[in-house]
Amino acid sequence: MRKTTMDALSAQLGGVTDVALIDAPNQRNIGDSLIWAGEVAYFERLGLRIRYICDLWSYDPDALRRAMPEGVVLLHGGGNFGDLWPGHQILREKVARDLVDYKVIQLPQSILFGDEDRAASANEIIGAHPDFHVLIRDSLSMERAAQQLPDVGVSFCPDMALGWDAPAIERSEAEPGRVIVIARADKEASSGLASVTDAWLPGADITVTDWVALMDSSRSWRLYRSASMVTRFYSKGRKRLRFMPVVIPNRIAHSIISSINSVNIASAVDLYSSASMVTTDRLHAHVLAALMGIPHVVLDNNYQKVSQIMRDYSGAFSTAHLVSDLDEARSLLAAAVS
Repeated sequence: MRKTTMDALSAQLGGVTDVALIDAPNQRNIGDSLIWAGEVAYFERLGLRIRYICDLWSYDPDALRRAMPEGVVLLHGGGNFGDLWPGHQILREKVARDLVDYKVIQLPQSILFGDEDRAASANEIIGAHPDFHVLIRDSLSMERAAQQLPDVGVSFCPDMALGWDAPAIERSEAEPGRVIVIARADKEASSGLASVTDAWLPGADITVTDWVALMDSSRSWRLYRSASMVTRFYSKGRKRLRFMPVVIPNRIAHSIISSINSVNIASAVDLYSSASMVTTDRLHAHVLAALMGIPHVVLDNNYQKVSQIMRDYSGAFSTAHLVSDLDEARSLLAAAVS
């Protein structure tokens, strides 16, 4: 999978040294943090330097031009290309309009437009950019792109979180019967996993949580998040006072975003370290378990994002088991922890 990813990235970035990264994750979603970590790992292997970075709220095309007069603009990967998470799509289309003199690459995404008119608008805006290429991480999204984004250049590339090297954890540290349940409770939830209790799996030591809840009690996360708010306000002020510096403040913002994502990942790794089994309906909770070598049971989200990627490639991990419903998940888990 990593060779496929390197080949796909090299095809678009061959000869490039300087890049800007837009929509870098700055929130509690640990899945986005794992994608970030994979992106950074691939950038290092390709010899790329991040010359400008911003999160969802701090994009400033003037600052980008000052920090990186030449180079390629990258958009953070994930599962927000479409109309389900509109803020990211609005930013993506703003970049397509603003930066017509830069090559722009959308790092691997899943595609979902429920509204055909919204898809047609995205196709018109992004398709009008002279050099905008979208990497797509699953075959179902490739089919959707062919139908809904006919004027946009696309190619296949696996999810970049798989490029991250998980820390070596002794499986002897796992507690027998310890089951971690990572269950989404947002608008992609459809499995019912968030409703399970201890009674769902008698005899097991179950922790039911989600990425957001996991980070609520982290003091270091709140500290870095507060620091990132300062850099965000600075970026907003710089849009009115153009003489304010870009390079050093952006390096500080880069460091803070790196710290937020490191804290996110460390919390998830710590939680997983004691698990004998994991079950989840989140794609990157599956990816993390696979990279850490933990047996796990996976349910789908509401638009086949998880199941399609597992069928395409990530289901090849011997520790991963895709199931169709909660009853099947419980049967597998009960057999494993008994």
